[in-house]
Amino acid sequence: MSKDKFILLIIALGFLFLVAETRYAHAGVWMQEPKAYIPMITCGIGFVCCLAGLAAEKKLAMFLGWLLLILSLVGPLGVYFHTKGDFNQLQLMLTSNTRQERLDRSDGKYGGIFNERPLLAPMSISGLAMVAGISILGNRRRSSSS
Repeated sequence: MSKDKFILLIIALGFLFLVAETRYAHAGVWMQEPKAYIPMITCGIGFVCCLAGLAAEKKLAMFLGWLLLILSLVGPLGVYFHTKGDFNQLQLMLTSNTRQERLDRSDGKYGGIFNERPLLAPMSISGLAMVAGISILGNRRRSSSS
């Protein structure tokens, strides 16, 4: 197995683990927030695209690569949903010195042990999708010039 295919296989496993993690993190939210299904579906598609990309010919590889790059847009969308459009939370996250400081907040708006959403976690989907998409597109170009 080539290094590129091995990396793509590892990324596929990353998508699979994100499906499991997201399912756990979003449990109990499905009925109130149907958009909580978006990352699970996206990661499932990413997993399938990576596996298909291992053996894809030129046209399919191009489609899969671009699809993965488009799927990377789910990350910023997730950040928007996690912050509820209030990007002051990101500033607060970046300037806070300790987790305890965030947990001790009494306003309930940004704090609380069960109230805090992982603000940047959705960007992991973007990272995996971009690396996989670029990898598939790069492999397609290399194999077409051989």
